[in-house]
Amino acid sequence: MNLLSRLRFTFISLLILSHLACSNDTDSEQTTTLRHTQIGWSAYNSGNFTQALLSFERALKVDPEFADAHNGVGWSNLSLSLSLQFSQESFQNAVKIDPTNADAWVGLANVLYLRNKNQTDFESAIRAIDNALQGDEQYLYRHDYFSKANLFALKAACYYYLRDNDKAKNEINNTLSLDDKNSTAIALQSLIRD
Repeated sequence: MNLLSRLRFTFISLLILSHLACSNDTDSEQTTTLRHTQIGWSAYNSGNFTQALLSFERALKVDPEFADAHNGVGWSNLSLSLSLQFSQESFQNAVKIDPTNADAWVGLANVLYLRNKNQTDFESAIRAIDNALQGDEQYLYRHDYFSKANLFALKAACYYYLRDNDKAKNEINNTLSLDDKNSTAIALQSLIRD
């Protein structure tokens, strides 16, 4: 084998090895990201929101574009009563990366409802709920909200604060048709009657 042939062989070998090394790194990174995210949701579901937040942040250090880890950061911050702004940014990052993540849309709706700086927050919360209802159902009702009744009740509350009682009544009826004991809908119904 002449020198030129050896150089070509060496160059091709290095390219193949570097490609294999990169693909293994990517596989390893995905596995690590998923593992940290799963640990995060497990901690979240057991009420250990601080551990959950740490796990989701570890996942994002490995893959900053992993939507469900952003979603987890948002829910963990919200559950720890930390910064609403940081929760909002986390949910917005999640839906920007994966617009079908219904759970992140629900989280965003919660943040906007809680923030209630002005009426646009309630209007944006309603749009976020509508996006959640159109999103991927595998992500819906993972935690904190367990049925469409809860989402309709949140929409009813938004309409109530927007002083649109007709739409609030409609959402209350939607809620009560699914869950006739929903305390939020019953309380809103009482407020609107008064």
